[in-house]
Amino acid sequence: MPPTYSVELPDVNYFARQVLCREGCPVRTDAGGYVQAIAEGRYEDAYIIARTPNPFASICGRVCAAPCETKCRRSALDAAVSIRALKRFVCEKYGVESDGFDLNRVYPELRDPRRERIGGNRKVAVIGAGPAGLSCAHELALMGFAPTVFEAHNVAGGMLVLGVPEYRLPREIIRAEIEAIESLGVEIRHNSKLGKDFAFADLKKQGFEAVFLGIGAHRSRELSIEGVQNDGVLRAIEFLLNVNLGFRVTLGRKVVVIGGGNVAFDVARSVVRQAEKFAGMSEAELRVALHQAAAALEELTAKDAEPPDEVRLALDVAREAIRKGVPEVHMFCLENVSEIPAAREEIEEAENEGIQLHTRFGPKRILGRDGKVTGIELIKASRVFDENRRFNPQFIEGSEETVDCDTVVLAIGQSADLAWIQPEDNLKLTPRGTLQTDPATMATSRPDVFAGGDVAFGPRIIITAVAEGKRAAGSIAKFLTGKEAAEPRQARVTIFNTQQYRMKPDYEKFARQAPPTLPMDRRIGIAEVEKVYPETAARLQADRCLKCHIGPVFNGDECVLCGGCADVCPEYCLRLVDVAQLRGNEKLQVAFLARYGCVPAPGQQGAILKDETRCIRCGLCAARCPTGAITMERVELVPA
Repeated sequence: MPPTYSVELPDVNYFARQVLCREGCPVRTDAGGYVQAIAEGRYEDAYIIARTPNPFASICGRVCAAPCETKCRRSALDAAVSIRALKRFVCEKYGVESDGFDLNRVYPELRDPRRERIGGNRKVAVIGAGPAGLSCAHELALMGFAPTVFEAHNVAGGMLVLGVPEYRLPREIIRAEIEAIESLGVEIRHNSKLGKDFAFADLKKQGFEAVFLGIGAHRSRELSIEGVQNDGVLRAIEFLLNVNLGFRVTLGRKVVVIGGGNVAFDVARSVVRQAEKFAGMSEAELRVALHQAAAALEELTAKDAEPPDEVRLALDVAREAIRKGVPEVHMFCLENVSEIPAAREEIEEAENEGIQLHTRFGPKRILGRDGKVTGIELIKASRVFDENRRFNPQFIEGSEETVDCDTVVLAIGQSADLAWIQPEDNLKLTPRGTLQTDPATMATSRPDVFAGGDVAFGPRIIITAVAEGKRAAGSIAKFLTGKEAAEPRQARVTIFNTQQYRMKPDYEKFARQAPPTLPMDRRIGIAEVEKVYPETAARLQADRCLKCHIGPVFNGDECVLCGGCADVCPEYCLRLVDVAQLRGNEKLQVAFLARYGCVPAPGQQGAILKDETRCIRCGLCAARCPTGAITMERVELVPA
């Protein structure tokens, strides 16, 4: 019996779904579009493509978890395209960090004073100036609403400022992105904490017609084991808050970090940078630092005299103390290396910086003397997840190990502080302690209140919070005006000259190269570790893109079923089969009736099948076709 093949007839949505990087991005950034623009040297176009759906493009170019790269079809060939790092490249040319940044280039409608304003300056309250809240305010302002953002701290940015270390995300980038949002008319009120400085019921009295809650998860989850009350046990979020707000944290000589997520790695990498306090010290302070460094660097003790250039020498000694005298940092997590939820790059960079990672360990109790941490007892884990992939760790009896240390930092998760909720607020919670929120509309149990980000669904990556803020803005607009905020879209087809369409020579052999990084001996303080691609390297990396927007389209009226396309295909993604072997939904049956007037019997008609997962868009099939039945086309949805 001949095999059968499950097929789908392509339409506009089918072609849109082939751009997997765009499908993988929560805000549907056309990553392939800006990568291809970079490859062609169209940098301003690339920036506009990257920034239009994402008010934090410059930030995401540095710290996004890059779900787009997870979807990238190039990874099936060798490795995904460096989408995130390429975004940073183009943002540094035209983004908020560049001298010529102009938001009007991204949103040309801002230049038209007569543009339709959906919102009519109606007031909306946004609680929390993190990625979700600011994204919601950004979208509302673009639609003409008057959003006011209430922020509990004296600085906006949420966990971008309070949780992400400065060596990963320079603070001037965050400030510039927020200033761009404020330029749209968004008001940010600092030091305004919900439940302390104002009650939820006060918002209605102030004339706000709708509310978005994006307060984040700034409270570390607790661990119920013996010894957590000892001095020297820190919670990850509190630790990062103190570090990022500039407070000195005393850690001792040996630190243990419990956890395996991105926050745990941020903590561990921040610990080794605590000697940053040497940077920028006065001459007198550096002299003190020199004396302190001498204890750890006996071979340099003799230099603690009046040198010819004492400032330069003091700096050199202080930096040497940083390199040799930072705390010894160990990370213990339940997962093995393949299960750790942190990004691979984070793990590699942490290990390169001297952080020692220990897997399959869980904390059993924290040891102390006179109320001060002296060590931690850990137990070996046999597994973390059960057969249904649910979190259910199992431990090996008798496998306990004790590690001496001065500080234990717990990075085992975060939760939101919802103590401000009153019965009259009519807000329901989930069993997980988050706000009950519809993921499709961001609506809560109260019709005029919407939520997103960590408070709604637990800790999320930045770009997911951005997407939820944007989605909530659309729902708020519909709630207040009764109108859909989404623009109508239409199909656009671009047909390329078959004989001129070519990918770059040997593009399938171009290897992924990581962007340059700061040398290990200079990774101190807030010095940014990852650097931007040089232009030549950026264009080479962009040339690795497989151009999923473009693909061969077959005209059955011109095809003579010669098989030349299948023969020339280097990836063997084309196959000629009998139409009777095709299986599909009712659309396939309708297509048979429209084309043949009946369902063909075996041996009557032929078909060409294409495996999208293998196609590398080389265009050889179109060039080989003797009748011109194959064209290379870009099919996309664009604003009407």
